[in-house]
Amino acid sequence: MLGKLKALEDKLSPGLRKIVLNIGWLFTERILYMVVSLIVGIYVVRYLGPEDFGKLSYSYSFFYLFFAVAKLGLNDIVVRDIVQQEKFTPKILGTAFVLKSFSSVISIFLIASSIWMVNNDVQIRWMTIIIALGLVFDGFEVIEFWFQSQVLSGPIATVKSVQIFLAAATRILLVWLKVPLVSFAWVFFVEFLIKGIGSIWVYLKYHQSFQKWKFRWSTAVELLQDSIPMLLSAVMISIYMKIDQVMLQNLVGSKEVGIYAAAVRFSEIWYFVPMAICASVFPSVLKAKARSKREYDLKTQQLYDVMAWISIAISLLMTVASQPLVNILLGKEYAEAGIILALHIWSGPFVFLSVARGRWLIAEKLTRFEFMATSLGVVANILLNFYLIPLYGGKGAAIATLISYAFACYLAGALFPPLFKNTWMLTKALFIPVRIKQNLLYFKRIRQVFS
Repeated sequence: MLGKLKALEDKLSPGLRKIVLNIGWLFTERILYMVVSLIVGIYVVRYLGPEDFGKLSYSYSFFYLFFAVAKLGLNDIVVRDIVQQEKFTPKILGTAFVLKSFSSVISIFLIASSIWMVNNDVQIRWMTIIIALGLVFDGFEVIEFWFQSQVLSGPIATVKSVQIFLAAATRILLVWLKVPLVSFAWVFFVEFLIKGIGSIWVYLKYHQSFQKWKFRWSTAVELLQDSIPMLLSAVMISIYMKIDQVMLQNLVGSKEVGIYAAAVRFSEIWYFVPMAICASVFPSVLKAKARSKREYDLKTQQLYDVMAWISIAISLLMTVASQPLVNILLGKEYAEAGIILALHIWSGPFVFLSVARGRWLIAEKLTRFEFMATSLGVVANILLNFYLIPLYGGKGAAIATLISYAFACYLAGALFPPLFKNTWMLTKALFIPVRIKQNLLYFKRIRQVFS
């Protein structure tokens, strides 16, 4: 067996070998997260019940509405600039760190002041603020950007694995001690802290120095010019990913939020897949763009096809398993979550393709269109939620999410001429199950690699 794996490894080019290893690290970390968070999450969900779990989910969803402000849309911009301008890495990292730290403080203030104005539940107010305080450590995420630019995800994956186990152990302990609900909000804060400390440790372990980091106004302006469209788009994405739970709380109540949030956990837990693949493949796609437009377009289409195949397979599997899964793992108290899950899971193909398209927009410097498309999706989501939630509760929110995701992540591209060709590529990807000739070609290449 080891001999076969070694022979397979020898057939891969150094670049492809590095990408495969990187994806392997990311998948290992995220699968670990998926398994641990699912097991512990079920334990917590059953302990809290729909009402209290709904309050905790609402607090996190409200926090998440502002999360993009702290991120500043810098993630892929910083990775791109390090790959393309490696000699300026200390200046890029130092500037990005200052920008993210400042935006995190602003985000904490916005979250605290907003929750105090829109919600009268003191418990929900304090849980939301506690979660938000974790953003103090979010500036150190720029370390992860450096590792991504090197296609070296192992160290950060290790840090996140430690974070996963410590957070899971803490949640189990809290349930065992039967502590008040607000204690669970502190776990989110601790997760930010662990990730920050761990990132610093691995960065120094790889003989990198913070002393070389420099802040430059000119670099800040350049980063913000590219990232502001991504920031605005990310804000819109945050809204239409979490506004459903906020609106459910305001229109129906905490119990409905708890049932809906329990279903969505099974659906959104898969969203790590496109993130892991794109984080590893993006530098390779950028290099292909520099070599040849034909190679660049081919790699982009292949990425879209992979995204579509994986997401459609997951959606089919989860649709069939949704009701038995919920009944067995969560109990009768959450029975309605099965129907919600069967509807919500079909947002996945559009999310997967949207993540990949986002990288293409960055490479083409067309990020303004991401904001336009996402804004239209947000408007559609809010209007649909206002109409469907009073009629169908959590099921209505799931339908609204599916329609708005399809519109923002795919259909809206048909409204903007610069995106016409890319939208056709997305269309081909969505129909990949019936593109027999292309599938046979992919299968032949896979067999050649493993034979």
